Amino acid sequence: MEEQLEAFWEQCDEWAQSRTQEVVSQGTILSEESLDKIQDTVEEDINEIIEQGLMTHGDAFPPDILQDLHHLFFELALKEYGVENQDRIHLYKDNGQVGISVVEGKLMPDNARLVMQVNKAHHDKKGGDDEGVCEDCICGKNS
Repeated sequence: MEEQLEAFWEQCDEWAQSRTQEVVSQGTILSEESLDKIQDTVEEDINEIIEQGLMTHGDAFPPDILQDLHHLFFELALKEYGVENQDRIHLYKDNGQVGISVVEGKLMPDNARLVMQVNKAHHDKKGGDDEGVCEDCICGKNS
């Protein structure tokens, strides 16, 4: 479990660093203090959720199931600082909610992974546009 947690946090830290560089390169000015606050708050929130997941599932809980939830929390924090990132929030929203369902015991991790794959495929099919039309899609949105 410890190795899984380390790998999860390493990946999340790399993603956060890359995302921060992307936001700054787009002209958004964020102080080092603000970035540290975002990182600390998200880490604290996710650690609490991981603890809940461990209480629900024990050592069978895979922390990486919360990857999109981490990204969602980070994007929501960026939004509070004026970053225009609604598309990113929508990108991580559905699978973030699936991660919470696992923590709450409403879904088993293996089933959640399948749901996450379906969500990602659906998002990809619409070209990343939540308002987009799905051709030949089970969701029925066609106009």
